[in-house]
Formats: sequence, C-alpha cells, structure tokens
Amino acid sequence: MTKKDKIFFSPVYLAVISLVTAVLWYFHLEEYGIPAFLALMFVIFVFFEDIMPAVPLLMNALFMVSKTDLTFANIPVYLYMTPVVLILGILIHVIRYKVKFFRGKMTLGIGVMFLAVLLSTFNAEEVNLNYVFYMVIGLLYVFIYFFFNNSMKGNHVDYLIRMMFILGILVSVETLLFYIRSNDLINDLENKTINLGWGISNYIATYLIMFIPTTFYYAKKYKYGFLFLLVALFETAMMLFTVSRGGITAYAVELVILLVYLFVRNKRWYASFYTIIALILGVLAAVYFRQDIFVAAFDRFGRLLFDDTGRLEIYADAWAKFKSHPLFGAGIFARTDVDGNFRMFHNTILHVMATMGAIGLVGLVIQVVTMFLVVLKRWHSESVILAIAMFGAHLHGMVDNVYLMPQFMILLFLIIAVMENANKCDPVILERRKVRA
Repeated sequence: MTKKDKIFFSPVYLAVISLVTAVLWYFHLEEYGIPAFLALMFVIFVFFEDIMPAVPLLMNALFMVSKTDLTFANIPVYLYMTPVVLILGILIHVIRYKVKFFRGKMTLGIGVMFLAVLLSTFNAEEVNLNYVFYMVIGLLYVFIYFFFNNSMKGNHVDYLIRMMFILGILVSVETLLFYIRSNDLINDLENKTINLGWGISNYIATYLIMFIPTTFYYAKKYKYGFLFLLVALFETAMMLFTVSRGGITAYAVELVILLVYLFVRNKRWYASFYTIIALILGVLAAVYFRQDIFVAAFDRFGRLLFDDTGRLEIYADAWAKFKSHPLFGAGIFARTDVDGNFRMFHNTILHVMATMGAIGLVGLVIQVVTMFLVVLKRWHSESVILAIAMFGAHLHGMVDNVYLMPQFMILLFLIIAVMENANKCDPVILERRKVRA
C-alpha cells in the first residue's frame, strides 16, 4: 500500500472529513467548505485511477449546506459551480484512464426507465424547460452510477460501511445540534420544524434508515460491540426526533430485522442482550424525568397515526392518473400544487405508475430486483447489512418521497457500484464462474 493509499483509505481520513463537515455546517461556512471539497475531489478525479476516496467528499458535501433560505433566486455561485467542476473532473478522468462507460448491472433497468420518461412526454400537459431540467436530474444519477461503477478498483465494501457509519453519527449530531440551538424545543417537536439546511424531516429520516444498520454491523462484529449499541441508541433517539411518521414507521420494521441480524450466529449474543436491556431501562428513566419532551414528540406522532394527512386522496389521484394513461403515464408533472409546482405522490410504486405508466413500472421492478441481486450476490455480513439498509429506505418510500430523490438515489447507486466491483474480485464468485465455464 502506497503512502497515498494509507492516507485516503484510512478511517482517520473519513473521520476528519466528517468532523470538518460538522464544524462548517454548524458555523454556516459551507461557502468555503464546499469549494474546498470540490477542489480536492477534482484532484482525485485527475490524479487517482481509483476514485473511491472522492466518495466521502461527495457525501459529506451534501451534509454541509446549512442555510435554510436558499431558493432559485439566491442560489450561491459555488452551487452552480458544483456540477461544472464535477463534470470537468470526471471527463478528464475518463479520458486519462480510458474508462469504459455504460457498463453495469443496472443498465437494463436504467434504460427502460429512461425510455419511460421520454415516452411520458406524449401525455404531459406541457413539456418546458423545467420539465427538461427534471429529466436531466435523472440523467445525473445515471451518470454518477456509471462513472463510479467503472472507475472504482477492487473491493471497497469495508470502506463504504465505515463511511456510512461515520455519516450516521454526523447526521445524528447535526440533528441534536438543531434542537440544542432551538429556542422552543417543544414547539419544534410539536410542529415538526426541523430543517438542517440540506434536508428536512423526511430526508433526515431516509439517511438515518440507511446509516444506522452499519452501527449494528459493528456491534455484532467487534468484541466490545455494546459500545456501538450506545451509538445506535443515540441515532435511534435522533430518528425519533425527526418526527417523521413514515421514517419512524419504516425504521421500526427495520429495527426488528436488525435485532434478528444482531443475535443470529452471534457468539457474544448475551452481551448484546444485557446491553439492550440496560439501554431500555435507561430510556424509560429518561422518559420519566423528561416527560414533557417525549410527550411533545409522541403526541404528534400518535395523532398522525390516525390522520393520513391527505395521502389517501393523493394515492387515489395517482391511481386515476395511471388509469387515464396506463402505458406511458401522465408525465413527470402529473401532480402539481395550486401554483403549478412539481409534487410527488408519496409512494414509489404509485408515483412511477402515475408519471411513467406501465413501462416505468417495469423499469422500476427491474431496477429494484437487480440492485438486491447485486448486493446479495454472495451472502455475508456486509452484503446483508447493506441489503437491510436498502430495504428500510424502500419501505420508507411506500409513504414518503424517497425513490428518484437525491438523498436516496446518489447513495443507492454508490452502494451498487461498490458491490458490483467487490463481486468482480470475490474469490467465491470467481470460482463459481470458473465452474460454470
């Protein structure tokens, strides 16, 4: 391993980047941090044949935006420069290292869905510049997938899981700091006002759903795993304080699966069991002494359990749009508000059916099946925990906007890219291929 590899593939590198991100986010200094991260990413694209060290920079940059008043009218210059710098660096990397594009297991599913998007324009009420903009966003996800999938070298699964673990702590800390700085904690909980700049309640929940499983992975892997269970408790508490009904419900299901994962084939299961019992008792004590906070959080959640917040009407509208245009759908802007702004249908399946019709649904099914086949090509602790993370996010997508949204798609395609490359050099999979040949 070269000196460069020792630095950029070390846990210290991942931890320092996230620590810097947290500080810059807290002091609203992203206007300096994001350009710095972009510059380092550009250097990696140009001078590193294996661009995996750029992934933590990309992911952390997403969590650095702290300003909550950004609109199309006041977007800062550095955000406009982001795609320019990334695309330029990627093009240089592709040319210099002769990267072969458009190769990957997701190609078929991506192709079918892209065809569905194009065909959806036939039924769209209007195809304008804004419509094209949203189509380009979808192509950006695809571009990221193909680039990282074909520019990574070797098995980086451990690196990916370590990064996700640290990012889980980062997102949880930012959530905690939001409430620490709050002038009225109870009001913020009751009215779900949490906004970290880069994301609101549901976005935060999606990330935590995907990051928390890695904490359980380490809790099972290491001798002193109970320490990671303490981290998991902290992250779970922050999940509850997102006050995202869909996210909390999806996480509750995921948590059951994670507990099964934790205890199955775990020689130190008793240590985890006693730790969980102690944590439960600690939580009950905290609830007893600070009932006002927990009542504020769970009263809202309890009321919402019996209030669909208009989702049933939205689902009915999605089904009606699909029945009107079953083959191609009603277009990307099948649902808009009174001001004509784009809105989603709060359910992955119904949204794709309403906007892209049956062809889009076929593309979605191919994508979802393919991604789980890639991740679970060979069953081991790492692949299982990543599959659980993806399952939890997809489950969240049944009640909130998850699929097709940046906070899910970028991380999802990165996971697939890492696993595809890991499978290429997995000795067990290579041996199977030899036998088949």
